Amino acid sequence: MKKTRRLAVSVLVCLSVAAAALTASAAAPIKVYRDGTEVVTEASPHVVEGQVMIPFSLAEELFDRKLSYDSKNRIMNVSDRSGLIAKSEDGTLLVTGTEDRDGMWDNLRLHANGSEVYLPGKAIGSNVSYAPEFARANLTGGKESDIIVLLTQGYGTGVFINEAVAYTSDLNRLPIEDGEVALRKQFRSLNQADGSVVVEAAGVSTVISKDLILTEEGNRGDGAGIGSIIRYQVEDGRLTVTAGVIVGTSEFIGDLKLEYTYKNDVLQAGTAVFTPYDEYR
Repeated sequence: MKKTRRLAVSVLVCLSVAAAALTASAAAPIKVYRDGTEVVTEASPHVVEGQVMIPFSLAEELFDRKLSYDSKNRIMNVSDRSGLIAKSEDGTLLVTGTEDRDGMWDNLRLHANGSEVYLPGKAIGSNVSYAPEFARANLTGGKESDIIVLLTQGYGTGVFINEAVAYTSDLNRLPIEDGEVALRKQFRSLNQADGSVVVEAAGVSTVISKDLILTEEGNRGDGAGIGSIIRYQVEDGRLTVTAGVIVGTSEFIGDLKLEYTYKNDVLQAGTAVFTPYDEYR
């Protein structure tokens, strides 16, 4: 597939208008209105030889379309921003949405059993590795399995963050306690005088020996911390959230994890458990 690139704000889309209508106002700034509301533009439209020129990005916003330009073949592509992002393996669950200019997808909708509901949050998109994931599990103890959608919010070296959204089989949303907040409440860490690091989860302490830690003592801060890896998963029929525990800026030493239980109509965060990686035991 030929590579395309979106033109910068300075690249212009041409809209034809009658030259006579433009003569009287050629010197005045051109305002843009959408459905009666003025649209603030990064670069003002202007008139060139009887045509109004507007920024490429503004055209995308006004006409709700995704525009790209293949400079090699001199082809401009126009496509719909809205569409299918992900589908479950059995085809019974779908997520659709609208792509932002930054590549994220919002206005998400979950489709299931011939119905659809609003799906809060954003998703990276249809990239196979980071597209929304689906799971079914009986989280509430009812007769039918509940639906869980996992939305990837960010990824990179040492970074992975997703969000979980859960529904009953008839698409009633299930409230979920914030996993990162619950983990941080139960976590603390400190450096020992002998160079070891203590990690405490829900009152249970684990000591990581100085000899096992690669990060120099002067670069460890006040102890270990929760890094930028926050991952929701469905394991053995239970919703879980896991955070990577990090020393310094890049040395991950283990996982902090908790399971959810359904109580008082809410998926509530349970007790956090810290598990060091094998090389830190």
